Amino acid sequence: MPNQSYFPASEADRVLCLTNLVAKLSVQDPNVGLSTAEISNAVADSLCYIWIVKDWNGAHQQKARETTTYKALIANGTGSDIVPLLASLVVDQAPAMRIPGVLTRISTLVQKIKLSPSYKDSIGQDLGIIGVQDNTAHLVPEFAATTERGSDGERVKLTFTKYGHDGMSVECRRNDGSWEVIGVAMLKH
Repeated sequence: MPNQSYFPASEADRVLCLTNLVAKLSVQDPNVGLSTAEISNAVADSLCYIWIVKDWNGAHQQKARETTTYKALIANGTGSDIVPLLASLVVDQAPAMRIPGVLTRISTLVQKIKLSPSYKDSIGQDLGIIGVQDNTAHLVPEFAATTERGSDGERVKLTFTKYGHDGMSVECRRNDGSWEVIGVAMLKH
């Protein structure tokens, strides 16, 4: 769900957000004009993602820590008894798996909800799909410069966040010479 201000960045918070969406979507259905299939698919997508993050991935991470400890014990531990292999990975029953793009589909559904003629802020609050607006004033774009090796030598790579600005120019000065414009870019919004 790229660049959605209401959608949390951390996986733990995403699980909470999607859990709320699953619980409230069918309640808000009459207010947002979604089909039964759209709600069913959104719930299935959400439940699949929640299970992968909470249960499946969590169990694999825990198992990785245990196997690393076991491997270190066998390699450098002490004792006179054989240490049995660890038990196989056990996870809760998986929901139906979904095709890739779960968060993108949820984002598209949220946009459809927000465009519904009967949508109100109270519905958005209930579903947890209203983001916090960034009111920071950005007087100039932010830049990051890195060097990278190209086929004809080193070059500078500029990466920037435009914050709504229309364009930029890049100037260069060699030795103690005068400043020259070496590039102008008009930015798309």
